[in-house]
Amino acid sequence: MLYPNGKRILAIDLRSRSFGFAVFEGPTRLLDWGVRSFRSGVNAVRVPVYKKFAELMNDSSPSAIVVQKDFFESKRKTGMRNALLKQAERDRIPIRFVTRRAVKNVFPGCSRNKYTIAAALAKQLPELAPRLPGVRKIWKSEDYRMGIFDAAALGVAYFHGSKPAEPEDSAPRPAPGP
Repeated sequence: MLYPNGKRILAIDLRSRSFGFAVFEGPTRLLDWGVRSFRSGVNAVRVPVYKKFAELMNDSSPSAIVVQKDFFESKRKTGMRNALLKQAERDRIPIRFVTRRAVKNVFPGCSRNKYTIAAALAKQLPELAPRLPGVRKIWKSEDYRMGIFDAAALGVAYFHGSKPAEPEDSAPRPAPGP
């Protein structure tokens, strides 16, 4: 097992103008969830992203943060990625990476699209069921609430034994000596 009983994790789904989050204590106990946005223009959110991460980490007190590895390999969205990394380092919270493939492996019959995974999560975690958006039409943009389900899927994948992926640039750790 990757976790002792009661390990609290904060799963975060980073997007260009928002992030979804889910706080887990063990694989089936969802403590908190939501979406934080960073709109620009007339309706701009005035709280900086690093303050939102700090508040979230302070409120949830996670022992690890789980994010999608593919996001960290992307060249885009570096401001939000850097804010998360700085806050995690400041609070001394390790970041664990989960791949898209690991998420799909946890939901074997649901890997056709994100909605089928979200529907399976709503059954597994009934507290999320009222937040489940309808099936997206191809001409519509994705519902902002999908960030909650993407974050929850990362958390479930982390707890279901999917080995968290190591960052590409991390140096291998030496084996402990005698």
